Amino acid sequence: MFREYAKALLKRVDTRQLMQFKPPTLPPRIYTKQLNIDNKHYGAFCQEVAWQDAATMHPLYLQMLSLPLQIQCLLDKKSPFPLLGLIHAANRVEVLEECDLSETFECRVRFSDVRPHSRGWEVDVSLEAFQQGRCVYKAISSYLVKVKAVHVAPRAPVQDTTEACVDSPKNLLAELDVTADTGRRYAKISGDYNPIHLFGLSAKAFGFKRPIAHGMWTLARALSFVPVSNGQHISDVVCRFKRPVMLPCSINIYQMCQDEDRSILEITSSDDQQVHLDAEVSTL
Repeated sequence: MFREYAKALLKRVDTRQLMQFKPPTLPPRIYTKQLNIDNKHYGAFCQEVAWQDAATMHPLYLQMLSLPLQIQCLLDKKSPFPLLGLIHAANRVEVLEECDLSETFECRVRFSDVRPHSRGWEVDVSLEAFQQGRCVYKAISSYLVKVKAVHVAPRAPVQDTTEACVDSPKNLLAELDVTADTGRRYAKISGDYNPIHLFGLSAKAFGFKRPIAHGMWTLARALSFVPVSNGQHISDVVCRFKRPVMLPCSINIYQMCQDEDRSILEITSSDDQQVHLDAEVSTL
């Protein structure tokens, strides 16, 4: 997707829409594509994120494959949002039915919502995937567009999914050493060559001291450690990204508030002083 990022550098954005009190107008276009799963590519993805159940689709794989459509959506001529500089703030995934990796997926991507944020606007890009006419998968990526304008909403109390787990014991699922080349490896698989993930110099150009791991890599890696009962699968993931994972580093993956079909994941720094993301995970 180098060409798309090159287009992003040249895209002219009408910032007047972003400076107004009312939310900017979302382009109505729906971007569609037929996707056939390449087993070799899926195997490489599973190996990268340590997903052991190759027969069951990783809950983030389709969303990763939809990234070119998401970028096309964000590059829409009527979109007021810049592609470069967007911050991936949150993610929601619903696996509605068992996905057949041997069948074609029809993917549809579009803008679905925009709302004021204390630092600008938060915009949702939604994905729906169909097999044989049935919607089997839904996902929403929420991106923060930073704008210094009077419209911004005051900083509201953020509902932390871990608040109810303060007194619950943390189960350490894994301690991971995240290597310096993680961003480049995942970019090769996902096609997401955003400069902030690749090298120190390219990351510094966008305000980061070091390259950062893709949020989707961090979440996908964490989901691979979630214990799932026989016959069940991860059906719902609600994640909020909090702090970037600077490369290289070490991280801890914790599970809290576990019951029969729901648990909370928390990814922290190796000293547990920073929370990189938290996610509520449901199984079915």
